[in-house]
Formats: sequence, C-alpha cells, structure tokens
Amino acid sequence: MNPPSNGARPSVERTSPLDGPVTEADAPVAAAWRVQGYWAETVARSPDAGGEWHLGGWWAPGAWGALTWIRQEGLRLGHALGPDCEAASVFRDWAADTAYLRVQLAALLAGRPVSVNTRGPDRICAAGQHSRAPGADSGRAVEVLYSVSARPVRRHARALLFPRPEHPVALGPSRSPAV
Repeated sequence: MNPPSNGARPSVERTSPLDGPVTEADAPVAAAWRVQGYWAETVARSPDAGGEWHLGGWWAPGAWGALTWIRQEGLRLGHALGPDCEAASVFRDWAADTAYLRVQLAALLAGRPVSVNTRGPDRICAAGQHSRAPGADSGRAVEVLYSVSARPVRRHARALLFPRPEHPVALGPSRSPAV
C-alpha cells in the first residue's frame, strides 16, 4: 500500500471484526470492543543468553502518541547501539521514513499492532568470570533481537460502565453470616 502524497491519512482495509465492522452483521460485535489507549514498549531478547529485557514502556491515549514514543525509542536504541551497528541503522532508517510511519499510524488507528524488529550481535558478561586478565570482561558474543512496538488496548464496552448503586458489586463486600 502506497501512502497518498497529499498528506492525508492512507485508507486501511479492514479485515477483522476487531478492526471494525466488516459487514452489517459484524457491527454489534465490533461496537462492543473499544480502544482505550495504546501500549508501546521496547524489548531486547537473546535466545543465546536465555534472557529477555524490558527496556521501556509507555501508555498513550492516542495512536499518534504511541507512534511518536516508539519512534523516539527507536532513535534512542539506535544511538545506544552505536554508529557502526547494523541493527542501529535499521532503527535510524525506520525513524527517518515518514511515509512508512504514516502507514503504521493508519494500522494503529485501524486496530492493528505495529513494530520494528531487528537483530544483531552483542556481548554479555559470562557468569562467574572474575579474571582480571585483559579481555576477560568482554564476555561472549550472542545474538540479540531488538523490538520496538505499539498495540491498541481494547476493552469491552460493559467493562467501562460503573456499576449501578443497586448492583451487588456496588454494595460493598458481603459478609458471611456468623455460624
């Protein structure tokens, strides 16, 4: 899909009831779920090292805020990885591609998650390595998967309603009768 050149938001084809009504019959099901905001996060995973690291997260009330945050995180991660790292260049190139960012914004607005993923070598400290010899602290090379993502958070419309005063939940905790 090529974004329009006039700056308007690109249209996105809806393919699922969770993306919005596909047919008249799907409208009641889709209307019951509403986007309440967007969760964005940065994660690094290394199957070689057996670890996953949550590098940051952000709750945004709107799609634009979530996309702005993941773009900033991509630039931050690209800077932290260094200028010679191929994984860093993926994040820098993605952050500079405004046409693709518009496509991702349209996807978020349509209810779909977006992400930018790359991988590259990194070094971790080996467990139990206490030698003071030169190069002993360099650790071992491992493959690291980097991900910056955002997704809509949906809640059922009924979950958004406050209980009526006569509703059992609103009356407070119940006590069992003394025996």
